[in-house]
Amino acid sequence: MKILLGAYTRNDSEGLYQIDLNETDQTLENLELLIKAENPTYLDYDKTNNTLYSVYQEGNLGGIGAYTFTEEGNLEKKYAITEEGTPPCYVKYDSQSGKIYDANYHHGKMNIYQNQTHIKTVQYEEGAHAHYTDFDPKTNVLYVCDLGNDKVYKYQNDEQIASIRLEEGSGPRHIAFHPTLDRLYVFAELNNTVTVLDSDFNIYQIITSLEHETNQSAGAAIRISNDGKFLYASNRGEDSLVVYAIDESGQLSIIQHISTFGEHPRDFDLSPDGQFLVVANRDTNNLSLYTRDQLTGLLTNVQKDIHAPEAVCVYFLDK
Repeated sequence: MKILLGAYTRNDSEGLYQIDLNETDQTLENLELLIKAENPTYLDYDKTNNTLYSVYQEGNLGGIGAYTFTEEGNLEKKYAITEEGTPPCYVKYDSQSGKIYDANYHHGKMNIYQNQTHIKTVQYEEGAHAHYTDFDPKTNVLYVCDLGNDKVYKYQNDEQIASIRLEEGSGPRHIAFHPTLDRLYVFAELNNTVTVLDSDFNIYQIITSLEHETNQSAGAAIRISNDGKFLYASNRGEDSLVVYAIDESGQLSIIQHISTFGEHPRDFDLSPDGQFLVVANRDTNNLSLYTRDQLTGLLTNVQKDIHAPEAVCVYFLDK
């Protein structure tokens, strides 16, 4: 099973990497550089057109890049769409419309692209730090997290239809969508909480992600199991993964904290079959591999200290 790794390229990293998951031996192996690129920090893949979308930077230009896999398994750049300034931090391809969406933290905006062209910019209010733009797979409604203003926006046909301001100073970063229930799980970077909402922005629960509240930490990534029974999140600073059980109403209860065996777990991903989890520790340049009990949701570390330079995005390639 192939895993793609987005990365910064500030030190030893050279671009987009790939590593193999040997499911039989439960090991990560064969790290390889797929293509040289500047700070390709977040990824999305569309298997219908065999295209990998990436945050893209070229000097003082930032935007999104599109790549295709060759028959030999290498990456070739198809095109890039850029503008002056800092690149975005998140990219999402919508297969229904063929549009690409990004979130630009530094410029507080969302860009929308189609047919290799920039078609729209949504500029948020002063102080905005757009960090996430993605669709609820049940409804194909678009949600955007503004970490700077503690807001979550909701869009239909690229027009804003609702918004909510969460707890002041919380810093909403990413969202996980329940596969069957009308529930969103908003992970806040600045206060390490998960807020449980429905699509009408009614709040049902706010719960910490930390084991020790005194730790200086920042929330990072959040994922949900395919069966909707377990939620996972990573904490930078505490350098831990938290596992929540999800009850029939969508409420959360913590069932596990486990070390990431490295520093600054910026991202992680669950394998498509739900049997494995891989976390990337940016500041220690390593990956950690866990097996996942699909009945209990609990994680067991089976490998750590796998070298991966400056990795900040983990993407299981389900081709």
